[in-house]
Order: sequence, then structure tokens, then C-alpha cells
Amino acid sequence: MRTLEHRRHSRRDPTGTHLNAAGRSVARSIGAGLAPFDRVVTSPRPRAIETAEAMGRSVDVTLAELAEMPDEAGVPMELFQPRTFSDYAEMIRQSSVTAAYAARQAELWRTELERVPDDGSLLMISHGGIIELGALAAVPRIAPSWGSALRYMEGVRLRWDGRRWTTGDVLRVPD
Repeated sequence: MRTLEHRRHSRRDPTGTHLNAAGRSVARSIGAGLAPFDRVVTSPRPRAIETAEAMGRSVDVTLAELAEMPDEAGVPMELFQPRTFSDYAEMIRQSSVTAAYAARQAELWRTELERVPDDGSLLMISHGGIIELGALAAVPRIAPSWGSALRYMEGVRLRWDGRRWTTGDVLRVPD
């Protein structure tokens, strides 16, 4: 069984592209408590790469697909105001474009996860919206119950048995 941990990048200043001091500190703290990963994949945006590095991880590869926000993939921006995983699930139900985007994310995650050994683990760092939609495509019966949308450094942990996604958990960060 392979494990994917996919987290949203850490805190940055609202107009900045790089992590701020608080964001680096939180990422270091969370990274210190995690086991090693066999592979680290991030969005090419600086805040994602810097999050992985602050977590004490070297980035193996960056993927543009992890930086393409759903509005850039054809999802109308006015639809993109969800506050919960359930809101994202409703977006998927209402829009075939959103559903296709979510399915592409889950497939990308599976492809990258299969690059790690059996019983291995993959860390991904990307962005809010991308993670929620991909998780809903991967584990549609579980993820809608996960509550609020992801905040900085929060994410999901999903398990792949070689044929399908089997389980998933939301990863919250205390205030």
C-alpha cells in the first residue's frame, strides 16, 4: 500500500509569492514531526517549493498541473467560492468541467504515487482548491464529510493499494 500526503503550501504575505517567517516556522514544525518520504513533488510556484524545503525535504520534481487553479482549467471563477469539502463536491456535481478537472488531479496523483516503492510514501505540496477537488475524485464517499476547506499547511492523506484509492484522512493544523 502506497501513501500520498498532499498539503497546501504554508503562509505567505497576501501579495507575496514567497513564504513569510511565520509560514517557514509552521512548515519546519510540521516537517519535523513527519516520517521520511520516498518522493517529493510540488507545484512550481515558489511558495510550494519553499514549503517543502522548510519542511526539511528536497523537491524531486515540480509539476505545472499542481499550480493550475481550477479557473485556469476552465472552471468559472464565480463558482470557485467553496468553504467546505461538501461545497467542492457540489461544484463537481454541477459542472462536468469541474468533475473532469478533479478526475485529472486524482489521476496525476496516482501516476506520481506509482513512482514510489510498494509501501512507499509521496509528499505533494500545492494549493487550496486543487487538493480538495482531487481528493473528492479519489475518495468521493469519504471526502465530502471532511468539513472546512483546507487552510495553510493542511492537507489530505490517501492510500493506494495498486488498483484503487482505499482510504483517506484530512490533515488539520491547530491554530
